[in-house]
Amino acid sequence: MKKLYFFITSLPFMAFLFLMLAFSMAIATFVESSYGTPAARSLIYNTRWFEMLWALFALNLINNLFRYNFFTKQRFTLGVFHISFLVILLGAGITRFFSFEGVMHIRENSSSNSILSSDDYFYAGFGTQEKEKQVRFSELTPKQFSAKFDVSGQKVKVKSIGFISDAERKPIPSETGEAVIDFVFSSSTAQGMQSYFFTKGDLLDYPGFKVGFETISEPDIRFFRQNNQLYMTAGKPLTETTMATQEKLTFSAGDTIQVKSMFLYGYDGFQFLIRSFLPGATFSAVKSQNETHEDAVIIQISDGIRTQTVPVFGHSGMSPDTVQVPLGNGTLELAYGALPLEVPFSIYLKDFQLERYPGSESPSSFASEVVLRDESVGLEEDYRIFMNNTLVYKGYKFFQSSYDQDEQGTVLSVNHDFVGTWVTYIGYALLIIGIILSLVNRYSYFRFLARKLQQISVKTVVGVALLTGMSVSASAQSGIGAGIPDIHDQIVIDFSELWVQGVDGRIEPISTLNSEIVRKVSRKSSLYGKTADEVVLSMMTYPEIWRTLPIVRVSAKELAAEIGVSGKYASIQQLFDSEGNYLIADNVRAAYSKMPAFRNQLEKEYIYLDERVNICFMVFGGSLFLVYPREHRDDPWYAPGAEATEYSGGDSIFIKSGFQLLLQSIAGKQNADAVEVLQAIGNFQQKYGAELLPSQSKKDIEIFYNQTDPFKRIFPFYLMFGFLLLVVLFINIFRQKPLPKFIRIIFFGLIVVLFLIHTAGLITRWYISGHAPWSNGFESVVYVAWAAMLAGLIFGRKYPMVVGTAAFLSGIALFVAHLSWMNPEVTNLVPVLKSYWLAIHVAIITASYGFLGLSMFLGVMTMILIVLRKKSNAGKVSGFIEQLTTINEMSATVGLYFLTIGTFLGGVWANESWGRYWGWDPKETWALISVVIYSFIVHMRLIPSLKGIYNYSMASIVGFAFILMTYFGVNYFLSGLHSYGKGVVDGISPAVPVSILVLAGLLVWAYIKDSQFEKEKARTSS
Repeated sequence: MKKLYFFITSLPFMAFLFLMLAFSMAIATFVESSYGTPAARSLIYNTRWFEMLWALFALNLINNLFRYNFFTKQRFTLGVFHISFLVILLGAGITRFFSFEGVMHIRENSSSNSILSSDDYFYAGFGTQEKEKQVRFSELTPKQFSAKFDVSGQKVKVKSIGFISDAERKPIPSETGEAVIDFVFSSSTAQGMQSYFFTKGDLLDYPGFKVGFETISEPDIRFFRQNNQLYMTAGKPLTETTMATQEKLTFSAGDTIQVKSMFLYGYDGFQFLIRSFLPGATFSAVKSQNETHEDAVIIQISDGIRTQTVPVFGHSGMSPDTVQVPLGNGTLELAYGALPLEVPFSIYLKDFQLERYPGSESPSSFASEVVLRDESVGLEEDYRIFMNNTLVYKGYKFFQSSYDQDEQGTVLSVNHDFVGTWVTYIGYALLIIGIILSLVNRYSYFRFLARKLQQISVKTVVGVALLTGMSVSASAQSGIGAGIPDIHDQIVIDFSELWVQGVDGRIEPISTLNSEIVRKVSRKSSLYGKTADEVVLSMMTYPEIWRTLPIVRVSAKELAAEIGVSGKYASIQQLFDSEGNYLIADNVRAAYSKMPAFRNQLEKEYIYLDERVNICFMVFGGSLFLVYPREHRDDPWYAPGAEATEYSGGDSIFIKSGFQLLLQSIAGKQNADAVEVLQAIGNFQQKYGAELLPSQSKKDIEIFYNQTDPFKRIFPFYLMFGFLLLVVLFINIFRQKPLPKFIRIIFFGLIVVLFLIHTAGLITRWYISGHAPWSNGFESVVYVAWAAMLAGLIFGRKYPMVVGTAAFLSGIALFVAHLSWMNPEVTNLVPVLKSYWLAIHVAIITASYGFLGLSMFLGVMTMILIVLRKKSNAGKVSGFIEQLTTINEMSATVGLYFLTIGTFLGGVWANESWGRYWGWDPKETWALISVVIYSFIVHMRLIPSLKGIYNYSMASIVGFAFILMTYFGVNYFLSGLHSYGKGVVDGISPAVPVSILVLAGLLVWAYIKDSQFEKEKARTSS
């Protein structure tokens, strides 16, 4: 037993636990993506073996705190840091075993004192015999429930044998079943055709349309039976249309109408039909191709002789419906869903409020005006619950979660975990304190590395002449675009300064929208030597010319071949035949008819091409440019030529024809008239939209930002200067003359200038958008590049190779940010992202990617040096290797600290926003996996079989793959709450496997060279 205890508390076993935890969590995220959250929880997250891994980790950590004297004065700060993880695990345990969550749904002018549990339960009962069990059904884990009942002295076994997610009810005629109406309806407010199955007593309460089947109340449409025939009455006049002949009958309100199957009925803007009426039926469950928000548990009932199967419908988080099955002389009741839980007070909803971005359907914020009532103490208080602002009472915490589609009801998430949350928060606080103190503690390993770095002396000598020439090639394509008339500069400037309401409701300079249009259509920032502003204005003025020019990007070669286009661009004209028929119409319809998950790459490309073509036509017609403000802030602005019914007289005429006058003036070279019209549009915007318009300074800065495109301009220089500096330094290894100081200063100065421009660009984007610049994929990659360069400047003040590596890494990151699948748009924030906790969390965790990215690149540099090392230069190269490895360890340590703090601050944000600090979402899980992997990497030096420069450098390279998965893989490939929705990537770039092969080849080559060098070194020393 003593040997076993020594083994499970050893450092090698700790390393094994790190890898096992990381592997288990990684597998769980893929299980969740393929089979749903319940499957991942049943198979991994909520299993005893997974809990045992964490318990063994805690035991190992406790033992090593004492074994390595973490409570001495010199190591106390490290002790605080490691103890924080034990406190966090304790808080997580309290939350896991003693807390609960749920949701409370309240309609306006009503109250509720019950919540539906977030956990699912299955219930079976026969008379006084009952069994209820918490379950996590999935298609991988259907066998979650079993029970036995005594029925007239005979044992009857009830067990689950199957599970169907997104199940669809299918009625089957049965003499013992109940009456079923298969009802379908639609309206202008409904999304397509809506289906509903009625059984006796059911009521469909759709906004403006209540339908019931033999209900006590009198809905708009009431169905009832007479002699096994179906009849109905209506509260208003109703029409009946024969589908075959279109013959129409009209019935008065209150008439008794015999219902006919497959006849179309019209009622007050709604249309409905009865597909079938079954006097007696039972339901079977089949898999639906669409999302139904209903699942089915397949239950087998057996008495040893006879066996029957029954589907029990329900859904996670929904109130269960009871299924009754005749059994012997009684009835077996089955139910699946959330468990209703009462709270010792009630919440009354006075009003639900939803604010949208001006002219958009996108919500800016939503809130619930509620009254908290506790009769036990005579309490009645008003509260306002909104995103990131909660109500806390008697250990219950209420968060604004969602709302009803008719905006007349609210959904509040509820959390009861006061103790677990605060124990965890204490752990987070100890973690941050421990990290800060460890960085300044002179006895910490980080400070040891800093001292070691100062002691390493490497002669850096080389003479290099820096001669750099850059030629900027114009994209004018003057041969093709020579026939495009020029537009006067002042007209283009005035046009670019107009305000426009973007597609998401954001008020922005039209210059911003122009840039987005040109990028979306062509994947370029300019066309034929013209800026985006010139291109868009010219497209509206001379559409007949632009229809003939190849401006629409065709990304797939197969698609280009199918439509007869050579090259990567097609003209609008090429996509229509001589009779005006759209050549890809059938392909687009076929692609849209498939669910997104089942579309192949070619079908997706057809959809993208169709989108670009539609954008072109919207530009030609001007309908994309909402430039005329409305009187009400929530209304979408008017596009040129719109019928402005709320305006009269000259204003209405101006909206109708002002833009057309502008285009006519430009085409007729009447420049003064064109400028005058643009000024008139600007005056109109100020007159009716002044309170909505951003400041003039914000407009000027945004236009300047669009024109300069700073991040795109600097990344080639980052790459060039970083690469040249690395070349210079590698030459330095094999030369014997000192590197002139002025060359080092020049390189350092140039890179610092790029970093300052980079910083200014981030600040500018922050000012323009009004939120921290890391809310989408493009912004966060730009920020990672900035953090990597910052790390390089911090660690590379005396070590130019670090600065060069960081510059090259930043250049690559900015290059990735400008690939076609990254979206550089400045957008509004969804409500949940409006949180200072989020800003801090993302800033810190994304900065960690920069430090860890630098660590990876330093590992690559080390591998290259190992390959280049030989007997003649061993002393010099080994010195460089040791220097780079030391900086690598420091960068990885800081990166791990940032990653850890950022990950757990994300838990604080999640808890303050929607009521849970950890939910095993793929993003947070992969962040934790990265923390675990880098914890393993920085502790490798303590394990004799793992320590060494080659092993550490290899681990720093491989470890960054987990960061890439955390960032790119989760955001663009796995399902989850975290998503940069506008940056969608289909498939994997060919550069990825090529890069992996190159790195793998380098690692193998370096391993061989390192082994040969060590053998030679051992032979020489002996």
